[in-house]
Amino acid sequence: MTPKQKFLLAGIIILAVFFRYFQITHMPGGLFPDEAANGLDINLMQSGHLQPFYERGNGREALFFYMLWGSVEIFGKGPWQHHIVSALIGVLSVLMCFLVARRIFTFKVAEDDKDGQNRAVNIALLATFLMAVSTWHIVLSRTAFRAVCIPLFASLTFYFLIKTYQAVTNKKRIIFAVLTGASFALGFYTYIAFRIMAPALFAVVVWPMLGAFRQKLLWYQIKKYFLPSLGFLVAFLIVIFPIGKYFYDHPGSFIGRAGQVSVFNPELYSFNGEQLQGKPPLGVVLPVVVEVARVQIMGFFTQGDLNWRSNISGQPFLSQLYSPFFAIGLILITLLGAWYFFAPNKKEKYWPYFLLAVWFWGMLLPVVTTAEGIPHGLRAIGVIPAVFIISAFVLYEFGSLVWKAHQKLWGRVLSHYKDPQWMKDHALVPPRMRLINAGLKLVVVCFIVALSSQAYLAYFVYAANSPENFYYFRSDLTQVSKYLVDRCNQSVAKNGESTKNSTYLVLDKFSVQTTDYFTSDPHGNFNSPCNVPYIQVDPEDSWKLQNLKSGDEVVFTQSSMFDTKKFKAYHPEFSLAAEFRNQFKQSILAVYKIKETKNIQGKTQTSCENYTFSNCPQSCQTLCVPSSCSNDGACTSDCGDVPGSCVAAEAAAPKKSVSGYDDCIKNNGQTGIKSEAAYCKINNKYYYAPVPAGTVN
Repeated sequence: MTPKQKFLLAGIIILAVFFRYFQITHMPGGLFPDEAANGLDINLMQSGHLQPFYERGNGREALFFYMLWGSVEIFGKGPWQHHIVSALIGVLSVLMCFLVARRIFTFKVAEDDKDGQNRAVNIALLATFLMAVSTWHIVLSRTAFRAVCIPLFASLTFYFLIKTYQAVTNKKRIIFAVLTGASFALGFYTYIAFRIMAPALFAVVVWPMLGAFRQKLLWYQIKKYFLPSLGFLVAFLIVIFPIGKYFYDHPGSFIGRAGQVSVFNPELYSFNGEQLQGKPPLGVVLPVVVEVARVQIMGFFTQGDLNWRSNISGQPFLSQLYSPFFAIGLILITLLGAWYFFAPNKKEKYWPYFLLAVWFWGMLLPVVTTAEGIPHGLRAIGVIPAVFIISAFVLYEFGSLVWKAHQKLWGRVLSHYKDPQWMKDHALVPPRMRLINAGLKLVVVCFIVALSSQAYLAYFVYAANSPENFYYFRSDLTQVSKYLVDRCNQSVAKNGESTKNSTYLVLDKFSVQTTDYFTSDPHGNFNSPCNVPYIQVDPEDSWKLQNLKSGDEVVFTQSSMFDTKKFKAYHPEFSLAAEFRNQFKQSILAVYKIKETKNIQGKTQTSCENYTFSNCPQSCQTLCVPSSCSNDGACTSDCGDVPGSCVAAEAAAPKKSVSGYDDCIKNNGQTGIKSEAAYCKINNKYYYAPVPAGTVN
């Protein structure tokens, strides 16, 4: 590499770091429950429960969790503590894109071929830049999903594989083969979609053997790569053993969620309103696969994933500034790869294109064989390096054609001068050519600035000002968790009591993973009084809460805010005690407490005088005292019929005068029965008496 190329590479990596770490503590502002589920497995690690695979959420490979664990131990629990790890993996993936792209295009290029080496470096630099400013990869790098590891380990595997082929000594071949086996095996600890690398690697390794067989060089190839192959196999088996043993002991965990969303799952099909029984026929599955593939491919050019956790919602995966070049490149790479497939011995130089074609189409299989959330940005993450390498290849070749046309034009201009060589040697360029030279350089600069600006505006302006983006990451749960922990800590500091049994969190069971994680003890002391200090309540059941007492708090989150209406209708004794809003003025946290209390007979009781017989809240029923009944049996503060209330007091003491009740009946008052006591309402007062025999409400 020239000093200029090294400088450009350093600048691109700095750009990648900027886009993945700038404002990382604010964007994304929360931890989605699937991200937080990783944290709950970190809790298991802190408890000494170490394993290569965790069953939570249909099963999760654990390599990424161990990386997160280090960050949590150093910085504590929070959204950015997770996101800085995925951002680091994103930066390393960008660097690996450069290394593997350079190796792909120097596959059969001699070390002393300066033009060939320079071409490979330039294509690699361009691919690295495209990946560094890709909003698709930026979003995924700032989302703490374990799938972010796939581009890194896929690139590592192919990089060491090519280094193995390019090694000039057997010792180096063995070393790089061992590294290939280790990186390939580590990929199986990342995300289920990496498993497609097995047939992909098999294809790019075994298919050249067919060409060697036809050329009667198979024995030579076996002899040359026998020890490296053995090293690859040993390294692979050693690294893969823990997770391999786990799947052997838990065979049902091997498929996990893949079986649920697969196009071969019969539960996804119905005919004439009836569930399909048995495996769907190929004639049914094939059209689904074709349509899914079409929509996914179009996602690169038109509308991409709508999920903010995988993409800038709705925007194409690739910028329109270069997506046409990717389209051309995909067609070209596929054709060249197919040409190599059918003639590996004659088209040996096309092996790099065959590798790129296998990489892209192979890693796209996890998407096209599923029928959920298409186009899917996360499931297609394995194709990311290949996409940018293919795009860069065509862009560079297009630029080379333009430059050659420019050079040809410059040659024609020089031919009109008496001594063109002298002018060329002395760099005497005519004004017209100077203008063209400047124009070409300006186009390159504008392309770089435009892509960088587009990425910045899309993520740090558009996404940063989108309420949906923050909600997709459940940023409200960060504030909710902080409130719950602070409330408990204050209670423990004040009177030594936890708030676990007096705090009700209205949140669904999936989303509660985030608050469970954030409110768990950061140091692994899960016996702490403030470890998960609340009782989870399903939003649709919040109105059913019973036996609430003064001092209890019912906490609603952004997703359960709608349920406050029904809760208040059934619990009017509760009022809003605190509310938090986000930067978009949306309510993200609402805390409800029992209304202000007053002193009755020297005791602090809930004020009940504002309630009538028909809407008496349960807490008021529990706390009202008999003294709120007048001497003639009328309740000045009617609040129910539970033991200790006015109604119950009158029903239990029929010896008291009931003349008020009789007068009410004579004057056509409203009558009814409540807990073995008859009532009559007139002039907004209630009168009670024992239930007469045969009385009907």
